Amino acid sequence: MFLRELGEIFIFSKRERNGILFLLSILLFVVVLDLMLPLFLKEQVYDTTAWREKAEAYFAQSSSDGDTLKVQFSGTLDPNRVQISELLKIGIPATLAANWVRYLERGGHFKKKEELLRLYGMTADKLATFGENLSFTATRNADSAKTGVKRKLIQKWPTQSSGDALKKWPTKPDRKIEMVEVNSADSAQLEALPGIGPVLASRIIKYRRLLGGFYDVSQLMKIYGMSEELWQRSAPHLSVDTSGIRKVEINFLSLTDLGHHPYIGFRLAKKIIRKRDTDGKFRTKEELATIFSPDSLRQLLPYLSLTGTEK
Repeated sequence: MFLRELGEIFIFSKRERNGILFLLSILLFVVVLDLMLPLFLKEQVYDTTAWREKAEAYFAQSSSDGDTLKVQFSGTLDPNRVQISELLKIGIPATLAANWVRYLERGGHFKKKEELLRLYGMTADKLATFGENLSFTATRNADSAKTGVKRKLIQKWPTQSSGDALKKWPTKPDRKIEMVEVNSADSAQLEALPGIGPVLASRIIKYRRLLGGFYDVSQLMKIYGMSEELWQRSAPHLSVDTSGIRKVEINFLSLTDLGHHPYIGFRLAKKIIRKRDTDGKFRTKEELATIFSPDSLRQLLPYLSLTGTEK
């Protein structure tokens, strides 16, 4: 019985047999062609000797140029007061030098050499190579030199004591930073904050638009480019007005609108739509606990709205 059933599997009609023979013929032709091609097509050999010689000469020239630049430089540099041209002289690659100066322009500061490793492109080997040309005493020496100049000028006014003159010496007043309400601020107001430039200000506004507004200044730390150090410098000058936060109507928004919210995303938006279509509208916020993790739901709650059914 079993053999009969097994034999019936291999019973083909005339059309099926012809199709099988046709496919086997094509397969055989492909196999033969693959075996015969090497006999007719000769492998082309390329001479790369000249290219290798030029490449070796180029890298040797680049290496010698870097060593020459470093030998020509004498003295030390303060890592917090450098220019690209100075960094190039001690053998630092152009890309790393640009990242270094850009970091300082955005308000960055180094307290010790090891902190230089936070720069993109910096490695421990590179730091060990030119570390001897870096010194944090340059800043103190510069300040001492300025004090010495002031003392020389004070001697022109013998009627005043040096102590009184130093107290009355005009100093540049610190720029007062106004408080910024982060939910209504424009680019100019955000750029007035310490360390925030046009690019980061644009990201803050874009993220604010996607969220529907901020309810806490700590949310700014989620923005790409906002480091903890930069946030700590800006946070004291920020305030938040939550009255204008745009709510997420979880029972009515489409998949696209839900998916674009940073705290939901399209994966969870699909689950929301599927559960909404199956079980009806959400009546309590606790029903969302089956979709969101506790932390995710906690950060979404200030935006959540169950219009007409909220309890």
